[in-house]
Amino acid sequence: MANVLPEAHADKMIQDKIKEWETAREQLKASEKVAAIQVRPFLTISRDFGCGEETLIPLIEKTLKWKVYGKNLLDHMARRDYLNRGIIETLDEQHKNLLDQWVTFLIRTGSILPNDYIVRLSKMMKVIVSHESAIFVGRGANYVLGDKNEGLFIKLTAPFEYRAQHIAQLRELPKKEAESLVRTIDEERREFIEQYFKKDREDVSYFDIIFNTKRVSADSICGYLAVLLKARS
Repeated sequence: MANVLPEAHADKMIQDKIKEWETAREQLKASEKVAAIQVRPFLTISRDFGCGEETLIPLIEKTLKWKVYGKNLLDHMARRDYLNRGIIETLDEQHKNLLDQWVTFLIRTGSILPNDYIVRLSKMMKVIVSHESAIFVGRGANYVLGDKNEGLFIKLTAPFEYRAQHIAQLRELPKKEAESLVRTIDEERREFIEQYFKKDREDVSYFDIIFNTKRVSADSICGYLAVLLKARS
């Protein structure tokens, strides 16, 4: 499993971002106002456990030079009231109202459920992409931001046997134990999407492109993403 981000480190990282975004808001005030919240190009990554994300995602981050917002950081931001409020405050009043309207639209169309945690998570993702290009790993970002044309929605996968073998080697586990772990994590991720979004995680219609990491190298994936995102800009 991925290491949990230390709370003190996470707090400082997020507070630094809030200050950066507050400065950007003041600069916007000094320039011409826009009628809607603009969205920067972004990437969402859904991944099956054991497909090599531990090396591939840092390589994608290095290639795109965008910040990665993964499970640990997103959960930390969503569950800390004062951080969540601080993130929202980086928008002016007009854009806060537009943010609320957008979340209402997501709930009404069934993209997200009216759950406090998911509403917070959704608002946070929208604020982030209004300030900077970013990479979102997991946490249903492809459902939350699926109506935004500026995004690229991808999934990383590989055959079960390949993923189990990779985890066995990576964690020095017996084959059966690695297979059991892969099945468990797969099920946890499926249940998360079902619980909070009422979606089928295996429905490929929610992705722009799916990469089989057994057959497509990490360097090739990064190259494809750079080209595809450039075409979106």
